[in-house]
Amino acid sequence: MDLRMVGYWWSEDASAYPDPKVLVDPGWDMEERVLVETYLHDGQVARQFMGASRCRICGQANGGDERTDGTYIWPSGLGHYVIEHAVRLPREFVEHVLRRAQEIEDARIDVTWWKAHAYDD
Repeated sequence: MDLRMVGYWWSEDASAYPDPKVLVDPGWDMEERVLVETYLHDGQVARQFMGASRCRICGQANGGDERTDGTYIWPSGLGHYVIEHAVRLPREFVEHVLRRAQEIEDARIDVTWWKAHAYDD
């Protein structure tokens, strides 16, 4: 399985990655940013590390694990950049988040499986 990386930033050891400061977009709609931040926060923990990464903009300790949704993988502090600094993520990723949120909103809830299997041994 391949996971697409998103939200990994420039450092001396990773000079090919983007600098989040150049991706700041104060005009990015706050409602959309909140939805993206929530999605990022709610991702499944993929890996945990010792220590915390620091925000490349303000220096705040910013998480020590990675999250995933099975398609993308990101550092757990990515939502901080979205909410606190308006760092705009790629349109393809934002559309992926919005599509997944809408799919869940539109899903029909089927209780038959739960009723049939709740008391399985």
